[in-house]
Amino acid sequence: MREKIRLIIIISLGAMLAVSIFTGLQTYSAKRALELERNNWIDENAKLAKKVEEAIRERKELQDKVSALSADLDKASQEKQDFQKQYELIIKERSDLLEKVKTLQRNNEQLRGDLSNLQREKQRLGQSSESNLAPIRQENAQLKQQLDNLNSLKTKLETELGQLKGEKSVLDQKLNEIDSLLEQKLTRLRYLSIKEELDAIRGNGTLEAPATQPAQSEKDSVELPPIVVKPQTQAKPDSPAWQRKAANVRPTGTVLEINKENKFIIIDLGNNVGTKLGDTFKVYKQGAPIANIEVIQVRQSISACDIKEEITPVEAGDIVR
Repeated sequence: MREKIRLIIIISLGAMLAVSIFTGLQTYSAKRALELERNNWIDENAKLAKKVEEAIRERKELQDKVSALSADLDKASQEKQDFQKQYELIIKERSDLLEKVKTLQRNNEQLRGDLSNLQREKQRLGQSSESNLAPIRQENAQLKQQLDNLNSLKTKLETELGQLKGEKSVLDQKLNEIDSLLEQKLTRLRYLSIKEELDAIRGNGTLEAPATQPAQSEKDSVELPPIVVKPQTQAKPDSPAWQRKAANVRPTGTVLEINKENKFIIIDLGNNVGTKLGDTFKVYKQGAPIANIEVIQVRQSISACDIKEEITPVEAGDIVR
């Protein structure tokens, strides 16, 4: 009985061992299969990630291509618009040329008629005597000579016109510089005029205190000394310079500044003393004339003058008369 039980136990243990071995083998096989499957999934994942990166790169390249195509399309559209405008201009020019051709055709027909008339006139004149043709030939020669003279005069005038245009551009540049300089001078003169007015007011207005001022310490209250300003009529000798110039016209002036590059100067004679555009003056140094000038720009209290003739270089402070 014990041997049967022992045999049963051994068989049971063997069966259990076999089952355990079988289960372990299955587990190992399953684990191995799972590892293989996991490795496959990892490889698959890596491949998919690589494909995703390639897809992203391709998408970016496609976007760049689309952007380039859009830019090309915009450029092509702009070129199309430009071509359209050029085409419209060409159509317009073609219409104008057709009108000109029609006009030329009409003129040609008219010239043909005139030529026919001239030929008939020539035939009629050919039948006339040589004595009658001599004055006409002489008049024709004179007209040709006059035409040649007119052509040469036209060429000369065109040359002079070109020179005048060049001189005009130089004068425009000079006038711009003069205007700029005059504006600066006017600004400085306005500042000096205001400063002179203030100096005149300060020189004429006095602060006068009453004689009882020292005794104020004895009183209970303190009174400020009154401000006494002299009447305006007493301030005439110290009035601003531009008012003195307007009241008393001075026949002489002085040179304020010289622009040697463009050969013009600034003097302190303006509209306030009757200076006009085109007036001429002489510049004196120590009583001797050294230059002739002509007014080209006039302002209220100053003028710009072109140096027409200069014996000695003009300097600031020279007398203008």
